[in-house]
Amino acid sequence: MNNKMMSDAKNTNDADRPVFYHSLNELDQDSSKVKSKFNVTKLNSTDLIEKNEHKLPEYSELPPSAYDAVPDRDNYRNLMSLTGEAKSRPTLLELQNYKRLSTTDTDSVQKGLDIADSSDFKTKENQKSLDVIKFGWVKGVLIRCVLNIFGVMIFLRVSWLVGQAGVGLVSVIILLATLVTVITTLSTSAICTNGEIRGGGAYYLISRSLGPEFGGAIGIVFSFANAVGCAMYTIGFAETLVALLRDYDLKIDSNPVNDVRLLGLITIIILFIVALIGMSWEAKVQIFLLGILVVAFINFVIGTFLPPTYEKLSKGFVGYSLNRLKENFLPDYRDGEDFAHLFGVFFPAVTGILAGANISGNLKNPQRAIPKGTLLSIVITSLVYLLFSFICGAAIARETTGNINHLENNTFLDCNQENITCKDGLLHNYQIMQMISLWAPIITAGIFSASLSSALASLVSAPKVFQAVCEDKIFPKIEYFAVGRGKDNEPFRGYVLTFFIASAFILIGDLNAIAPIISNFFLMSYALINYSCFDASLAKTPGWRPAFKYYNKWVSLFGALLCITVMFLIKWWAALISFIIIGGLHVYVKQSKPNINWGSSTQAHIFRRSLEYSLKLMSIEEHVKNFRPNFLVLTGPPTTRPALCDIVAAITKNRSLMICANIITDNMVKYNIDYLSWMRKRKYKSFYSELRSPSLRTGAFSLMQTVGIGKLKPNTLMIGFKNDWQVDKIENVIDYYELINDAFLLQFGICILRLDGGLDYSDLLDNFSNDKDLSSSDSESDRECALSNSDDANLKKKNIEFLISRQNKSNLDKALQKKPSYSYLSKFNEKTAELEKTEPISESLTSNKNSFLKSTEVIKLKNTKINKGILQGINIFHHKHQKGFVDVWWTYDDGGLSVLIPYLLLQKKYWQKCKLRIFIQTKNTSDNVSEEQRNLATLLSKFRIDFNDLIVFSTTNKKPQTSTVSIYEKMIQNWRLKPYENLDQYPWKISEEIYKQNLDKINQQLILKDLLMEYSQNSSFIFITISVPNRLQTCAGLYLSQLDLISYEMPPMMMIRGNQNSVLTYYS
Repeated sequence: MNNKMMSDAKNTNDADRPVFYHSLNELDQDSSKVKSKFNVTKLNSTDLIEKNEHKLPEYSELPPSAYDAVPDRDNYRNLMSLTGEAKSRPTLLELQNYKRLSTTDTDSVQKGLDIADSSDFKTKENQKSLDVIKFGWVKGVLIRCVLNIFGVMIFLRVSWLVGQAGVGLVSVIILLATLVTVITTLSTSAICTNGEIRGGGAYYLISRSLGPEFGGAIGIVFSFANAVGCAMYTIGFAETLVALLRDYDLKIDSNPVNDVRLLGLITIIILFIVALIGMSWEAKVQIFLLGILVVAFINFVIGTFLPPTYEKLSKGFVGYSLNRLKENFLPDYRDGEDFAHLFGVFFPAVTGILAGANISGNLKNPQRAIPKGTLLSIVITSLVYLLFSFICGAAIARETTGNINHLENNTFLDCNQENITCKDGLLHNYQIMQMISLWAPIITAGIFSASLSSALASLVSAPKVFQAVCEDKIFPKIEYFAVGRGKDNEPFRGYVLTFFIASAFILIGDLNAIAPIISNFFLMSYALINYSCFDASLAKTPGWRPAFKYYNKWVSLFGALLCITVMFLIKWWAALISFIIIGGLHVYVKQSKPNINWGSSTQAHIFRRSLEYSLKLMSIEEHVKNFRPNFLVLTGPPTTRPALCDIVAAITKNRSLMICANIITDNMVKYNIDYLSWMRKRKYKSFYSELRSPSLRTGAFSLMQTVGIGKLKPNTLMIGFKNDWQVDKIENVIDYYELINDAFLLQFGICILRLDGGLDYSDLLDNFSNDKDLSSSDSESDRECALSNSDDANLKKKNIEFLISRQNKSNLDKALQKKPSYSYLSKFNEKTAELEKTEPISESLTSNKNSFLKSTEVIKLKNTKINKGILQGINIFHHKHQKGFVDVWWTYDDGGLSVLIPYLLLQKKYWQKCKLRIFIQTKNTSDNVSEEQRNLATLLSKFRIDFNDLIVFSTTNKKPQTSTVSIYEKMIQNWRLKPYENLDQYPWKISEEIYKQNLDKINQQLILKDLLMEYSQNSSFIFITISVPNRLQTCAGLYLSQLDLISYEMPPMMMIRGNQNSVLTYYS
């Protein structure tokens, strides 16, 4: 019995136990269970919010709760794994029991880490196998770095350096060069152990640390430097081979340069074929070349212990001697040489430390291989260079006559004899190491090995670095070279490009002029790697956690400065050219603004500096001279009110704060539109804030109190005028009115913008025509141009972007020239409370810049191309105003905000040609107001406000026109309390008592309307100071009717009221 109960319980538990799936593959394999266990739906996260946030589903509709994921490595990857589908932890919405998201629609993917757009990883089509060639730290890093550092320098120039600088100073040169490379390697190790690295070498390290600007510049020049370096090493090999052949009287052409070119081309073709065969063969060739090099070293060392022959003795090889070491220890400069030049000659020999990092994509464990292999290669090569320097200094004379006959009287070392010229020894014989060695041909083979290994390493490095640059799409039209071939993703196209570049420079035959520039390109890369480490450490971002601990940020900075110093020591003009080229590429990438986010230290610095300055700002006491109108703009979705954004952006750009706010109420739908991206395209210097609230007023009240940080907070509220206040719901009108009161309560200044055609163009995208309407279009072109019916948010996003695009405006103008188009208007019928369609209205109605659709008309798009005038209204503030007047009606002293904002607007290039006219209200009833006018003009001049005209007016003892009174009476007709009504039933209506209390103010507004019609009817823009509503004597209808009156059928108008604090001063 107990066993049966236990069995039943177990079966029950098994049935109820949730099934876990690690990937969509597993989920698809068990689809029957999935349907019973989960409600699997592929949705975007924003769509999920839209469908679920208004009301929670019934309990019975809820899917099973998602379980919190345990810590898993794959949950922290920003890429899909190379072997399967992406894994992700449950989202917050899933844990809250909203509908389950597909594992391919996680928030992490939506926020820019989608594999299709990732610049760190590109999915390769038809990639069936991931059997990529991978090397360990010995074969992948150590051997490559050793071969690159051991160039022809060790055979042909070390002896000459010892003759010029002496053993002591050459040791200093080697150790100083080693110091630079060690510091750079420490910085490289820190960067490459701060997370996984991929292919690209120095480019990858710099770009992911300093961003695409520095990384892109270095990637291009580093690839080019490697390609030209391949040509240089090949020419070095060809020159040695030509010299050897001519010793045996063998030559191809009478001109040795042509021989160098021909042999160089043959050599680069062979190396190109080796590279194309694959990395495994290339690695085997490198090991073979290293073997030859080691044999050559052993051959030289053994030769130094053999007793010198008479011929070797006459040429300077005297055997080991302590006295000889003392004589050669100090410098003896000849031919104008100095320490700086000698250091510049030697340093290019050690620029191969990134040979292993350049193939980081082919390393099994780059984080371990690069530090270990590179540091060990530096130690080995530095010791060998020092050893050879001491051997040369202890066994070879600085200079000799080279004449065997001088051995008899022991004068072969005396170069001061008459008619005697020394032509051998350390200073004169570059081939002296071949002479000393056990067997000279082995040294020649070592020279060949050193040259070919360096050339092959450069031929492999250049395409791989360039491929990484191309994959990231930093520069245009180079994606062609990002395509790889085969299971190893070898950059075949990059190999071909590198081959042609190297071949072109080989045909030059002499690279002495360009060699210093190439060396400086390498040094600039090292300098930026050091600076990257310093910058990342200085930024103090929590993400900087390198596993390699043996570094110091100040040592890295010292290394960067040391690299730049060495650049100028080598050739100052080459250093300047390098700076100009890299600086130009940096500026180009910065201006092009690629859509790339790698979490660089530059971003961390911006945050850190912003935080520091925000905290400093808190301790600074505010002063009127530093006042800036910081705007909180209630735009709703910014794309639907572009004119509101445009005018504020013009006022605040590079000067003050602008925050676009979108208050999403419960009855609103949130569309999946990237508003920040749209604002960047419109070149707004603005923030964007989104808030969910039960009502507009509640949301605005919350935003005014909370938005911003420290003293970087808005002080001026910008809203659009509520054109539909007469027909909208009463509660909405009261909310709008109380919003204005709330702004004053919170000590905000307020600006209300009104365009006669309205600001909100969201209705253009609602109630699209259906398929039947589309089929009734006159032609196929009309149907193509029409906006089809769709409730899809993405289509709405495209329609919005189309409407706002200036480029499409010009395209529409061209289309309109071919065939007239029409836009329908729908007027609000107050009797039926419905929208009724009127006759089509031609675009000519909106040809005049001040001719807009009336405020009582709601624009509807109906099976037509977009009306030209509508586009003009959308972009009214997004084009240059050639001429006209900007009128400021300073009717009340609000602290000066009504004058300051127009002044700021006129500083912008779009408005600079407009003239400023200022109208100031006075209580002076006399006809002669010249004295007061002079006083006000003096005040404005002290404010440093330039104006074209100053007009003083008064509304006292004047009467409004009858037509104006009639218009106003019609405006408030439905808001006046009828005799049979009472305030208890209609508390929002205007009682007779309140109307009489405001009669003087109403009369003043009526007269002001007449003055506006007389003076400002044809102005380009009007700014006017408005009154502050008295909460005990004013209601919503009365106040909004006054605003509607003065702005009705007028040019664009901004109604302003400051917070009664001075924003202007004439004190210095």
